[in-house]
Formats: sequence, structure tokens, C-alpha cells
Amino acid sequence: MHFKRQKIETANLEQGMYVAQLDRPWLETPFLFHGFEIRGDDELKLLRKFCRHVYIDVTRSRLPQERILRVLRPRDDEAVVQRRPQADPFATFAGRLVRAASALDPSGILAAYAGGRRSYRNQVPTAREAPEAIRAYDAATTTMSEVLAEARKGAALDAERILAAVGPVVDSILRNQDAMAWCAYLRKRDERAHRNPVAASVWAVILGRHLGFDRRGLDTLGMGGMLLDIGRARLPGRFGGREEGLPEEDIGILRKHVPLGLKMVRLVPGINADVLAMIGGHHERADGSGYPQGLQGADIPVFARIAGLVDSYDEMISQRSPVTAGSPYDAIRELNMLAGVKFQSELVEQFVQAMGMFPTGSVVEMNTGEVGIVVEQNRVRRLRPKVLLVLGADRRPLGEYRIVDLCRLPGDQGARNARWIARGHDRGTFGLDPKNYFIG
Repeated sequence: MHFKRQKIETANLEQGMYVAQLDRPWLETPFLFHGFEIRGDDELKLLRKFCRHVYIDVTRSRLPQERILRVLRPRDDEAVVQRRPQADPFATFAGRLVRAASALDPSGILAAYAGGRRSYRNQVPTAREAPEAIRAYDAATTTMSEVLAEARKGAALDAERILAAVGPVVDSILRNQDAMAWCAYLRKRDERAHRNPVAASVWAVILGRHLGFDRRGLDTLGMGGMLLDIGRARLPGRFGGREEGLPEEDIGILRKHVPLGLKMVRLVPGINADVLAMIGGHHERADGSGYPQGLQGADIPVFARIAGLVDSYDEMISQRSPVTAGSPYDAIRELNMLAGVKFQSELVEQFVQAMGMFPTGSVVEMNTGEVGIVVEQNRVRRLRPKVLLVLGADRRPLGEYRIVDLCRLPGDQGARNARWIARGHDRGTFGLDPKNYFIG
């Protein structure tokens, strides 16, 4: 066989074939990994439900190659229908115009039309978006504080009110996600807001934006993020923190916030099934160690996988108080270590790409010894963000802070004016507090 990877209609799949690639993004299906061997009828049914065709790796399939050849080669007594190949949308002059226009379309709509996947771009500079991000974040915080206070008194949730708070947050992230990311991180320095539900909502929408979710999907992620821990409103006040250090019986009580939250939200008009999946599954883990159901891998719904990942990230940079909170850089490193164990590897990879290896707000040290704070990500070159330099190589404050765009400078050792990030640092290193340097 000349090619080890072969396209095959899902109707012709058989057990023993190794599926190497799907005809759609993996996140749109229940499958945990791209590569897997078909072992049962359940996998066949799911493949036929979600895909029209897949690509099998002949060399990794348990099914003999002769059998695969017979499946791929039409029988002599079968009529072979030749499908007319689809035209390349960029082959025509009009197609080339669409491609050129899509490069200038911040909304991503034209890119989605041309390439089948929405791709968002920052529409405004971070500094310009910062005031809007602050207003949207603070307004959402106020709304959710009121919602939680009312929920503690037994009041029903108002989905329209919550969605109205989510809308401006999503709008801001679509215009420029870095401004909202920095705003959310800095607001978490406030002890009263270290468990602010708006932050988890922000991380979820940023990941959804990176994955190309449409507006409806982003609103769902935003609302689900706001409501992940809504069930805590029905628990005694002492259960507002983490599980660590609690007696066994108290851990059991704390974990009831998941079914309590589902009970509160399930009958609320305007709440869809994906929001329910986020609330019900944000403590499930890929290795089955989570709760309340102990789901594993692909059994965890996609929106729940996202919820669990962003909730954990938020917990890592929150912890018990801002004094003990980790830095965004620390959290990203920890998530990378948990990839393939607690969280789906591919999803962690996408989250790291969305946030950056050095997330906005990270304290970083340059190869020159200068110290700065990451203020904006580079969507193509993840290790080359924009950095606000605040300390010189002597660790003394610079007379004038300046932003360097690492993407515009050489990164090769030995090159003239070469700059790169040598290492990330914990929060508080060098006595820097990122909120004092917020460019908004």
C-alpha cells in the first residue's frame, strides 16, 4: 500500500481499524483523542453519528491490510459513483478576494466562510480596550454579587439578567482578549473577589474564542462560567473555600454544591443543556478521579471539560487568598503537568495557546536581565508577546517604562538587539505588583 493514511467513509468502518484523523475538529466530537483503534460497536456508532469520513492509519490498524484494501477498493459488481470534486474556494478571483478580505475582518466571519472555521483577531489595542474591559468586568461582578445574595435567600435565578451581564464581557473579549484577561487577573488581587465567578467566565470565553466558537457558544461559555459554583449559595457560609484541610464530612457537604447548583438552574428558562453540563461536570476529571459521577475521558461533555479546566486555572491563581495565589505562569506550568491525567491533553494545549505560555499579567525576565510584565499576546508566536519593561538589568525601576514587541525583534542568540523571555517568575518577585502597571 503506497499511503499509510487512507480516507474512508464512516459507513465502511470496521473494528480493528485505527482512526488517525476526523473530518472535523476533535472538540466537536465526544472522542478524547484523535488517534484510537475502533474496538466496539459504540465507537462505530459515534463515528457514524459525528463524521461522514475519517482517515485510518493502515500501519497501526489491527485489521489485516488485505481486509482494509478490500474495504477501500470498490467491488466489480458495484457501481462506482464519481463525485464531482468541490472547487477550491480560493481558486477563483472571487475566492482570492474573500481570502484577502478575511485577513482584514476582525470578526472572523469571512474567515469562517472561506475556511470553515471562525478565527478571531484583536480589533483594538489593549490600552484602548482596557477601560471598557474594566467597566464590563465590574458591572458583571456587581450583578453576580446581587444574584448570589438573592440566591442565598432562596430567590430564583434570572437568566436574562445574567446573560445581560455576560454580553459586555464577551464583547470586550472579542475586541481584545488581553485587556479583559489582565483586568480579571488584577481584580483577583482584591481579597473580596478572589472567588469571583466572573473570572472563570472570562477564561472560558477566551478559550472559546481561540477555538472558534460562534457567538451563541461564547455566550453559553460565559453564562456557564458565571454559574459554576452557584450551588455554594445554598451551603453554610463556612464552605466558601477549597476542600484542602476540611474534615471528611465537610468535604462531602461542600461537594453537594454541584447537585444543588443543577437543581437551582435546571428549571430556569433560558438555560441550555451546555450550561447544565458545565455546572454538573466542572469537577469531573479525565482520569475518573473527579465528582459527582466519576466520569472519564470522552464521557465528560465538551463544555464540562472546558469548565473543569478553566475552573482549575482560576483556582490556581486564586487559592485561599491573594497572598497565597499563584502566578498565571505557575498555573500554566501546573496545567501542563496535569495534561493527559486530569485534563484532556489537547484541550490543555489549546488553553495554553489561548492564554500564552506567559499569560497576560505574568512577570518575566528577559535575556538582557531586564524585568517586565506581559501585556499582550502574540497569536502566532506564543513565546513572543508584548512586554512592558519596568526594571533594568540592575533590577532598579526604569526612568520610563516602555513596551517591547518581541515579535518585531530578533530572537536568535548572537543577533544584534536580540530579545527573548529567559524565564517567568512567581507573583511578587522583585516586589512587582502588576496592578501598578495596568496600561488602562
